[in-house]
Amino acid sequence: MTKNLYLLLLAVALLTACRSSKKATETTSVTGPQTSVITEQTQDNSGAITAQTNMTAHVRVKLKYDGSNIGTSGTLRMRKGEVIQLALVDPILGISEVGRMEIDPNSILLIDRYNKRYVVLTYDDLNRYSNRGIDYQTIENYFWQQATREDTDQLQFHFPLGRKTVELTLNLSSKNDKSDWEAHTVPSYKYDQVSAEELFKSLSDF
Repeated sequence: MTKNLYLLLLAVALLTACRSSKKATETTSVTGPQTSVITEQTQDNSGAITAQTNMTAHVRVKLKYDGSNIGTSGTLRMRKGEVIQLALVDPILGISEVGRMEIDPNSILLIDRYNKRYVVLTYDDLNRYSNRGIDYQTIENYFWQQATREDTDQLQFHFPLGRKTVELTLNLSSKNDKSDWEAHTVPSYKYDQVSAEELFKSLSDF
């Protein structure tokens, strides 16, 4: 893989989610998250994940593309109306964070900690590449609806990349409504900023 592996993985995760969320809004009415989901730690209404609370979950990430399989784990965190975070950890050690995707109403931040790089995307940048007409509300509604489903803990996305199709699977566990986490990340001054154009060019060669 290229030196931009984690940036590419996060970008593909973003684009597959955007494609799926746009399709969902075109075929059915997307509502807020269900309010009857109970966390694994508590089994009463006080532990329910609702539209007014945070949500956190452990996540296993699997990406299939052109015969290649990439797998790692991490954390999904969401704060209604504010942010969606997907943090990836080292697939070997399983401790150190190596990549982060942070989606908020104003922009999308992708951080590759392994290579000390980051990208800040506007929704105009994203829509120029994906041609989907995506905004934060569309993405948030879809993530909340899918992540709080009672019938499955698996989120699957498909996205065409060139002549191939990317298959992204997120398996969630340990869902909770913890709020003791920071919603916004500021990249270190030691990191290099990658332009949206450079990221999308890398994607076209992925």
